Amino acid sequence: MQLLFSMEARNDFSPECKDAFLEFYPPENQKNYVNSVYGAFADHMEEVDAAIEANAEHWHKDRIAKVDLAVLRVAIAEMTFAEETTPEGVAINEAVNIAKKFGSEESGRFVNGVLGNYSRSRTAKETPDA
Repeated sequence: MQLLFSMEARNDFSPECKDAFLEFYPPENQKNYVNSVYGAFADHMEEVDAAIEANAEHWHKDRIAKVDLAVLRVAIAEMTFAEETTPEGVAINEAVNIAKKFGSEESGRFVNGVLGNYSRSRTAKETPDA
């Protein structure tokens, strides 16, 4: 989340920016995870952002708080595009907890709502019509 937050603040999603971040943070045992999530996001940035906007009713991504946006990007990338996808319930729970810790008073509820909408929309696409 901190990497994507930093990249958003700089408007720089380049591999060089990621590499500079990894020089100082996170601990060594988390670098594979950070690389995986970054890769999933960077390879599908437009799709991730489109999913956020489609499921954040009446919100354009430029109006979403940067912490909330970073949390949503990580969760959707983990659930959808990572090599080893994270189960939706786990990703949503972690995203809500991180949003509550680092975001505003409303962040947890907002993130939960957007990711819940996203999860339901994915389920609806996978369920054939009767």
